[in-house]
Amino acid sequence: MTDTAQVLRGRRGRDRHIADAVASPSGRPTDSAGHRPRVPDLSVLTGLLARSGEIAALVARFAQSSGRAPALRHVTYAAMPHGAKTFLAAALVQASGGRLVWVARDAEIADRVAEELQAWLGDPRAVMTLEPRTALAYERSELVRDESAARVATLAAWRSSAGEGAATGAPRVLVTSVQALFQRTLPPDALPDQPLTLRRGARISQDRVLRALVELGYEHVAEVGGRGEFARRGGIVDCFAAGQPLPVRIEWFGDEIDSLRAFDPADQRGTGPVESSVLLPASEFLLPAADGSGTTGLTARLGRLATRLPETLQSDLARLEQGHLTDAAEIWGGVLAPSTALDHLGDAIWLVDEPGDVDEVADTLWSQADERRAELERAGELPKGWPEAYPAPRDWKRRRLDARTLGLTWESEAHGAPPGGNPFGWHEPVMPPAAITGLATTIQRWRREGARVVLASDQSARLSELLSDADIVAAPVAHLDDAPPPGGLALVERSLNGGFAGGPDGLVVVTDRELFGTVRVRRPRALRRVVPRDLLERLEPGDVVVHIDHGVARYAGLIRRASGDTGEERDFLALHFAGADRIWVPVEQIERVTRYAGGDHPQLSKLGGTEWQRAKTRVRKAVGDLAKELLELYSARAQVRARALGDDTPWQAEMEAAFPYEETPDQLRAAIEVKADLERERPMDRLVVGDVGYGKTEVALRACFKAIQEGTQVAVLVPTTVLAAQHLATFSQRFAAYPITIRMLSRFVPPAEQRATVEGLAAGSIDLVIGTHRLLSKDIRFRDLGLVVVDEEQRFGVAHKERLKRLKTEVHVLTLSATPIPRTLNLALAGVRDMSVIETPPEDRLPIQ
Repeated sequence: MTDTAQVLRGRRGRDRHIADAVASPSGRPTDSAGHRPRVPDLSVLTGLLARSGEIAALVARFAQSSGRAPALRHVTYAAMPHGAKTFLAAALVQASGGRLVWVARDAEIADRVAEELQAWLGDPRAVMTLEPRTALAYERSELVRDESAARVATLAAWRSSAGEGAATGAPRVLVTSVQALFQRTLPPDALPDQPLTLRRGARISQDRVLRALVELGYEHVAEVGGRGEFARRGGIVDCFAAGQPLPVRIEWFGDEIDSLRAFDPADQRGTGPVESSVLLPASEFLLPAADGSGTTGLTARLGRLATRLPETLQSDLARLEQGHLTDAAEIWGGVLAPSTALDHLGDAIWLVDEPGDVDEVADTLWSQADERRAELERAGELPKGWPEAYPAPRDWKRRRLDARTLGLTWESEAHGAPPGGNPFGWHEPVMPPAAITGLATTIQRWRREGARVVLASDQSARLSELLSDADIVAAPVAHLDDAPPPGGLALVERSLNGGFAGGPDGLVVVTDRELFGTVRVRRPRALRRVVPRDLLERLEPGDVVVHIDHGVARYAGLIRRASGDTGEERDFLALHFAGADRIWVPVEQIERVTRYAGGDHPQLSKLGGTEWQRAKTRVRKAVGDLAKELLELYSARAQVRARALGDDTPWQAEMEAAFPYEETPDQLRAAIEVKADLERERPMDRLVVGDVGYGKTEVALRACFKAIQEGTQVAVLVPTTVLAAQHLATFSQRFAAYPITIRMLSRFVPPAEQRATVEGLAAGSIDLVIGTHRLLSKDIRFRDLGLVVVDEEQRFGVAHKERLKRLKTEVHVLTLSATPIPRTLNLALAGVRDMSVIETPPEDRLPIQ
C-alpha cells in the first residue's frame, strides 16, 4: 500500500480507545490511574526561543497581518529540520499567547507532532488532536460512534478555548490531518456555548432530559454500552455522553436529579458518584428539524434531490427520519453534516507542515472521492448533483488564502521550496559515522563551542553509562527544570522525533533518530478497555449464553430489582433456561457468563438437570486424554539435544531497542519465550500465532539475530515469492547496522545468484537466507544451521512438509501463523508444540484489505 493509500484509508481499524481520549482535556488518552502518558517537560527550552528577536518579529508580523494583503498573511520557511518545526511552533504559541492549528499530511504524523508539542509546551492540556473517521467517502460502513463522539468533543473544546487565555490551561494547539479537516461534521452553531449540564440536585425533569438526548442524536437502546446511547428504566436513565469518560446513571426524585453515578459499560457496575455530566451532540450527523409545514427537515434540505432518489437512498431516508443512521453516514455526510472542521478553526494561525505534501494529499482526497461519486452516479446509486464529500481544491486554496499561515518545509529553495529561507539557522546535528562511539567526542566539541546540548533518548540509562565511561556526567531526568547553560549538557529520558542545531538560542538537540537511525513510534495507549455498544461483545436480549454452573440459557436483558434481605436495588442479568426456568445473575458475577459459541440452534439447559454436568464430565475426560497424549510427545522430544544459545548480548539489546514501534505485551512475551527456548538444549519447536500485522515478524527477527550472533545460520522459509521479497526488505533494514549477510532464494532470483547463494550456505559465508520451497531442495546444504523460521507452514505442500519435518529434528524451529492447521495434522507433522499467542493488535494497526 502506498503512502497516499494509507492516508486515504484513514488508518481504518485503529483500536484507538477514543473513549479515554475524549475524557482527557488534551484529547489524549490516560492510563488506569487517570494520568496521561509521561511526556518530558521541555518548556524551559521553548522559553529561550520565545524570547528571541526572530520569534518577536514573526509574532509582530502575524499580529499586523489581519485584513491585509495575502502576501503579509503568509510566511514560509524552507530547509527546516523536522525536529525544529515543533520547537518553533511551541515558541510561537508561547510568545504570542494565541492559538495555532497544525495541519499534517496524515494522522500518523499528527500523533507524533502532538506528543512533541506537549513536551515543548510542558502542558498536555495545551494540545488537542482532531482524528479522522476511519471510513472512506461515500462508503457504506457502520458509524463508529466513539470516533465521531471524540471529534465532537474535540471541536467543542476548541470552540470553548477561543475566549480563554493560555494561563487557564485551555487548549492552545489543535493538531490535525488533511483528512480530519476535510471530513464532514456538524456546523459550529450546533455546538452551544453553554451545553446542557446535568448535576446532582439540579431541577430538570426526566422528560426534558430525554427530549434533549433525542435532539442531540443519542440512540435509545435496551442497555448502554457505547457513546451516544441512552437507556430508560422507570425513573432511571443511563446515558453515555460524547465528552465523558464513562456513562452515567441518573436517578430522579420528582423533577430533581437525586443521584448521578458513573458506571463501567463492560459490567454495568457503578464506579462512584460524579459531579456533573455535559451533554454534547452524540455524533457529527444530526437530523435537521422539521420546517413546520409537515415536511421533514431532511426532505427539505434535499430539495429537488428528494424526488430523484434511487431505491437504496429512499430506504436510507426512511430509516434516517426514524433516527437510525445505520451504515449511511458517509453516503449522506454532505446532507446531514454540511460543514467541515475547517469551519471550526476560528482565528488561529495555521501551521502547514510540508505544504507541498499537504496540497498533494488534499487534491488526492478530493479526486478519489469525486471519482467514487461519479461511479455511484453511473451505477444509478446516487442522483446527479449529490453533495460532495470533501471540499474541492479551489475551496481549500481559498481557505488557505483567507487564513494566516506559516508553511514549514524541509526542502531548500534550491529544490523547489517557496522563497522564505530559514532565519533561525537550524540544521540537523552533524553526527560522527559511528554515532554512539563518537558521541562523547562530538559532545565535548559542542560544549567547547558554547552550545546548550540536550540528549533525548528512550535509551537514556544506557547513554548515561556510555558517557560516564568517557568521563561525561549526565544523569537522566524526566523533566527539565532549568535550561542547560552555554556549554552545559542535559539528558532527557524520552526521545523526540528528530534533532536540530544551530538556532539563535545555541541549542543542540540530539535524539534516537540521530543516535540509532530510528525513533520509537509511540502510539497513544489507553489501558481501560472500551466495550462495544452492548454487553459482552454485542450481547443483546435473545442471544444465547452459557452459565458455568447451570449451562446454556437465553439472555433476556439487564433488569434492576431488590437484592436479598437488604432490599437494596441492584442490576442483574436475566437468564432464561428450558421451560419456565430462569435465574438472575448479579452483574458482579458477570464473569460466570459467556457468550455461546457453538452451533446455530443450541438446546437450552434445564435447571436442576444432569445433562450439563455430564457434558462438563465429557469435556474433562477429553482434556485428560489430550494431556496424556501431549505428555507422551513431550517425553519423546526431551530425548533430543540441540545447541543452546547464550544470553542476550549488548548488540541484541541495541537491535531490539531500535524497533520503531511500541511492542504490545503479547509481542514482548512471545519474544521472551522464544529466546528462552533458544537458550535450552531441547530443540525449540514453538508456534507463534497472531493475526496479520500483529508483530510476529519482529519476534522472528529477534530470534534470528540471537542465533546469528552465536555463529549459526538461519533459514526463513516462506510460501510465496512476494512474501520472500517483503521479508528480505524487512530483515535487511533491521539488520543494516550489523555485519550480517542476507540472501534470498526464489524464482525471482537469477540462476547465477541462486548458485552463488547455495555455495555461500555450504561455505558458511551467508548468515541468513530467506526463501520459498526452493530452500527445501536436495542441493541445499548448510554449514551450521541453527534456526529455521517457517512463515505460514500450512501453505506448504505435503512433500515440502515431509522435508521440513526432517529438518526439524536437527535444529531449533520457530513457526509463525495467522491460521494454524488443525491440531491433528499439526501434531502428525511436527509433534506437539509450545505456543505463543499474540492476541493484542498494535495501536493504529491498518486492517488487511
